[in-house]
Amino acid sequence: SEIEKIDYLNHIINVDSEVRFIKELEQNLDKLNNIFKWWMFSKLDQTLDEVFIPYWNQRTHKYENYHPDFIFWFEPKNSSKYLIVFVDPHAPTYTDSNWKIDGYRKIFEENCQAKIFPGNRLVKLLMLGPRNTGEEYKDYWVNDFVDFVGKIS
Repeated sequence: SEIEKIDYLNHIINVDSEVRFIKELEQNLDKLNNIFKWWMFSKLDQTLDEVFIPYWNQRTHKYENYHPDFIFWFEPKNSSKYLIVFVDPHAPTYTDSNWKIDGYRKIFEENCQAKIFPGNRLVKLLMLGPRNTGEEYKDYWVNDFVDFVGKIS
């Protein structure tokens, strides 16, 4: 029934920043369709999906698992690279976000550049929100969907 569908979606996308991101995505689909041969995305559910990035939590002094909210797969029209993008529309604090970015960097970057994995694949991480986290982390933050498209194209 329609109520069951709504309940299911509310379980997955129930945070205001995630809902805003989905609405912006819906309003800007033409931008993605003009840049990419194909693309798809999924909402990650940390209670069901085993997709995470380990990071060192300096507050608890132990490794924890960071679960980004969305994952996108892109095949650009004018490139042979296959792009995977983790997106987090709501980061709890900048400090926590920076630690999560550091965890991402250890796995997916080398010498401050994205590693190219077999099959010409590369992985990016983007956080939505104001970029007042300092120079070192500015490339991981986007303010809106236009900025998002600029970072992935």
